[in-house]
Amino acid sequence: MGFLDSLGRFFSSAFGLAEGKTQRMADKMVTSNADAIRSQFRKTKEDWSKDYQEMREAVAELIRIREMKSEEVKKISKESEELQQKMSGAIELYKKTPDERYKAAYAQLAEKSEKNEQRVKELEAEIDEQQQAIERYKVRLLELQTQIDSLNKEEAETVADIISSQKIKELNDRLSGLSVDSSSKNLEAIRNARQKSKAVAKLSTELTGAEKTDLDKELSQAGSRSKHLSAFEDAIGVNKITLKSDPFASLPSQTSAPFTKKDTIDVELSKLTSGLNK
Repeated sequence: MGFLDSLGRFFSSAFGLAEGKTQRMADKMVTSNADAIRSQFRKTKEDWSKDYQEMREAVAELIRIREMKSEEVKKISKESEELQQKMSGAIELYKKTPDERYKAAYAQLAEKSEKNEQRVKELEAEIDEQQQAIERYKVRLLELQTQIDSLNKEEAETVADIISSQKIKELNDRLSGLSVDSSSKNLEAIRNARQKSKAVAKLSTELTGAEKTDLDKELSQAGSRSKHLSAFEDAIGVNKITLKSDPFASLPSQTSAPFTKKDTIDVELSKLTSGLNK
């Protein structure tokens, strides 16, 4: 009974610890990342596997004890058969020769046979109780084995549920402007750098275009001045050629008639113009 009670307490403790571990694991996983969740499941699987192995060994020991008692029952039963045979022999001998020794022997054999019978009943009761316990513990072992086997699937589902929920919350927070993660900050910095680079390039292009416009304007102005100067020089050259004929030669001398200074200039210009238009 003591062994069964101890074994029962062991199983209760093992299952209680397993449930307690599961609860603590669940509480901690709520705010854990995927690696932490997998680590918790791996640790729990290791603990449950250790408990399972210890429980198997305990049940195996219980089975061994049951088998020993079954062997004892067989031994006692065989001995009881021999006692019955000897008791029958004592009766037969006493019938032939009423010797008190046969009677005393019978009494001793009968007493021992009775004790054996009582012991067999006790052993059979213990064996029956142990067998029931073994069947119960087998069921629990199968349950624990199933739980261990289901941890892989449960781990995947738990990771998916918790991490997805966290990511959905983080996404909603970002969309609502409540939080910005480091990746978003880095992306924002890249976007800002891109805009800044584009602005610098635009400014450089504008400055280059302005310099070119100023140069074009300066060249145009220089070319215009050059054109006017050329026209002027051409005009001067024509005048020089025209003036070789000395248009003033045909003008009257100052002694022929008195002219005023203004009249002289007007006449000279009129004749000069007339000569240029020919």
